[in-house]
Amino acid sequence: KTVNEILDFEQSSQYELFVQAKDNGPNPMTGHCNVIIKIIDSNDNPPEIIIASSQSSVSEDVPIGTVIALFSVTDLDSGNNGKVKPHISKNDEFKLQQTMDNVFALVTADLLDRERTSSFNITIIVKDEGTPPLSNNKTISLNLLDVNDNAPSFSRASYEIVIPENNIPGTLLCSITAKDPDANLNGALKYSIQEKYEFNNTFRNYFSINRDNGNIYSLQSFDYEKQTFYTFDLVAKDSGSPQLSSSVTIFGIEVEILDVNDNAPKFSFPSMQINISESALQSEKILLMKAVDPDVGSNTVCNYALNENAYFEAWKDRSNFAYLVIKNSLDREIQAVHNLLLTAVDCGIPQLSGSVNVTVIVLDVNDNPPVFDQEIYEIHLIENVAVGTTVTKLKASDKDEGVSAVLRYSFNHHTAQEVQETFTLHPETGEISVHRSLDYEKLKYFEFYVQAKDIGPSPISGVCKIIINVRDSNDNYPEIVITSIKTSVMENVLPGTQIALFSIKDLDSGDNGKVDCFILENSDFLLQQTNENYYSLLTSVPLDREINSNYNITIMVRDRGTPPLSNHRTISINLIDVNDNPPLFLHESYKISVSENNIPGSLLCSIVANDPDAEENSILKYSIQNDGNVNMTLSKLFSINQDNGNIYALQSFDYEKETSYIFRVEATDLGNPPLSSSVTVTIIVLDENDNTPIIVSPWRPHGFLVTKIIAIDDDSVQNSRITYHLLQITDQTLFSLDRHNGELRTRRRLGHRDSSKQRLVIQAKDNGNPSLSSTVTILISRFDTELESRLALNDDVDEPDNFLSLNMYLIIGLSSVSFILLLTLMVLIISKCHHNSQVDEIQQSSQIINCYNQRNSVISELPANSTLISSDAYWHSVLLAESRKGKMLVRRSIPDGSGFIISSLERNPEERSVIDMSLTPVEVRLFNYFSGLKAEF
Repeated sequence: KTVNEILDFEQSSQYELFVQAKDNGPNPMTGHCNVIIKIIDSNDNPPEIIIASSQSSVSEDVPIGTVIALFSVTDLDSGNNGKVKPHISKNDEFKLQQTMDNVFALVTADLLDRERTSSFNITIIVKDEGTPPLSNNKTISLNLLDVNDNAPSFSRASYEIVIPENNIPGTLLCSITAKDPDANLNGALKYSIQEKYEFNNTFRNYFSINRDNGNIYSLQSFDYEKQTFYTFDLVAKDSGSPQLSSSVTIFGIEVEILDVNDNAPKFSFPSMQINISESALQSEKILLMKAVDPDVGSNTVCNYALNENAYFEAWKDRSNFAYLVIKNSLDREIQAVHNLLLTAVDCGIPQLSGSVNVTVIVLDVNDNPPVFDQEIYEIHLIENVAVGTTVTKLKASDKDEGVSAVLRYSFNHHTAQEVQETFTLHPETGEISVHRSLDYEKLKYFEFYVQAKDIGPSPISGVCKIIINVRDSNDNYPEIVITSIKTSVMENVLPGTQIALFSIKDLDSGDNGKVDCFILENSDFLLQQTNENYYSLLTSVPLDREINSNYNITIMVRDRGTPPLSNHRTISINLIDVNDNPPLFLHESYKISVSENNIPGSLLCSIVANDPDAEENSILKYSIQNDGNVNMTLSKLFSINQDNGNIYALQSFDYEKETSYIFRVEATDLGNPPLSSSVTVTIIVLDENDNTPIIVSPWRPHGFLVTKIIAIDDDSVQNSRITYHLLQITDQTLFSLDRHNGELRTRRRLGHRDSSKQRLVIQAKDNGNPSLSSTVTILISRFDTELESRLALNDDVDEPDNFLSLNMYLIIGLSSVSFILLLTLMVLIISKCHHNSQVDEIQQSSQIINCYNQRNSVISELPANSTLISSDAYWHSVLLAESRKGKMLVRRSIPDGSGFIISSLERNPEERSVIDMSLTPVEVRLFNYFSGLKAEF
């Protein structure tokens, strides 16, 4: 036979051929054989990598152990050719982690940094253990997404710039830049200065900065005699989230955004009217109003001017409020009304301006304005001050008398609406009180003017400036802002898995705005700070859904104010079940009793197991485990409901055939992969009185017991159950063999035509798997009756190797018909005499124990060299059983069939074992009325 095509072990590992050989004779004959060809596997299939899932990009701040890809490895070969080991080629940032059989996860082994390496090409190599080994590989490309984890940095810690005085406003002073290695918005920088006040002036009046490139410009000309140096901090902030910043100290200037002069100054009202006493003094200042210009620096209002006149000129204070200054004394009789044009001018390029009409009415009498005891009132208030609290009490005086000295206090008509809604001013007492709650986080200070005006016929007013500084109090609760959250996770996630990402904030400042974050009473999770005020909620221990199926994790935040304020947020997490628990039976084993002759189909019991998993992982299916040939028998006797574990009897049991059954019930869940467990079930059959007694003695002549075959198996249970079978027999009609007890009996009387020699081959076979057997050959020959008589006289009942069979004599005379009666009487007489002589001989040779009804007597107590006469067939089974106790029992039939003779002999230690003795030929004598047989083993 040759190979016609290429063999493939993976498609078929074995071929079975049936070959026939046929001759060419006139009557062709054939022979057959079975040819089994087993294919040996060769390493001809390279291993394969199957990517189940992968991430093409991840954030650079992912924790160690983050799964990048999930893949499986397969190899169609078997044995060592199919064993595959994967590894990563030259890469320390990642590693492989086996999750299941042939399933691996590519996870991070170290912290990643996009600024160091922005992308990875990870090559996974698999190699089998064949000869020669085959390998394969697959490359996974991974890009790192930038996280704003690098603050801007300046090349120097501080800068010093030398500038000559009288410089031209708008001059470029220097360019200061910082670097940020992050990408995109995280690396885009914006420049600004840290605002501070000096001599009631802001640095914005002096400097500006290009927020994009860091160019710093001067807004004014500097005067060395007024100030020799300026010191401020420059801040560079990126555009990431959260925003990171860095600062540097500048000696000389402060950086600010360079303003474009695109807004003209404006007044709140198109015109205004003021009253001035004719007695007003020269150089006296009367507050007018403030022009508003949204530009900054030199582009805002820098000066006021009046139209040409002989009595008034304009002046501004540091707060850019316009004042009317009297140049010359007023005389109402010469000019009672003055119409003026007030112009506000900025210093931008080009210069822009705005104007308002001012009407001045000169009063005649009341010529003394009210005067406050302070020009500026500065008050400090904490923001949680109660509504109605008195802020301060203003005091003004008027040198006039009478009604001209009675004053009424009011807010200046330019006072912002926010001020008037927040504070109240008592018109008579000048008491300022809190009208509504203050909020430091909305407005940190208030600046406004209060005027005191007399009630004279020509009222005159005086003004003072009020500055109220609001101090912070711990009145804002810290907040938790959830950025991302996983509401459900697998119960087998690794410790360190991120569950949620959140930030915390507190609108207060100082210690009132510093917040501590922690988890309330939960040790299965922990917090990890990723950036300033940003936290990750991570698992700290392996989770188990069967112990705790869901979590309510309370995150607490508490500020450091006095008293401290706190807040909390509860995150609910459900665990998704993983099939990690096998079914568990309630008992280690089950014993079930059932009476024989039960009704087929009846319920025997219900075997129930529990599985703490959920859904399909906890749904159980029950089955009876396969156990080779034994299970084939059990499947005919029992059935089990795969859904509820009910065990039913399929047949009616018979205690006389089988007293018990043992098998294992297996419970398997529907998880992936499925888990199972099994338990031993013993069915005990209870006996019922359902058999009538059967008379087994005496036997009819054609049912005569020739001998009994006894085999011993040291195994237990099913492996030691022995059955007997006739393999070969000379005459099928002459003998029968009981397959259970090994008794060989005659089927009929022995005749003259029967062969003088009979050969039987008997097999003893156990019930194991595989089954084992032994055979014995029995030779039976016919011999003369007279010879039997002589042998009987010489028979020694004490010899353990010989058994005396029943001898029956039948003298058949072939005399004439007239002598038949006489010959019959002679035969009966001879048979009777022979029987009596045997009994006498036995009684003389050994002690006789009459025990016809002692079936339950203990055979081991039978004295040595003694004889037991019994009519009970029970003694068949003790023929060799007692040989292990140092005795040999020999059974012989009494010739008239009335019983048996059991002889007990001491066993010689030098003799062979029972099994060896059973293989030795033993002589068994059997008589019928016409002839005798001799059988040898």
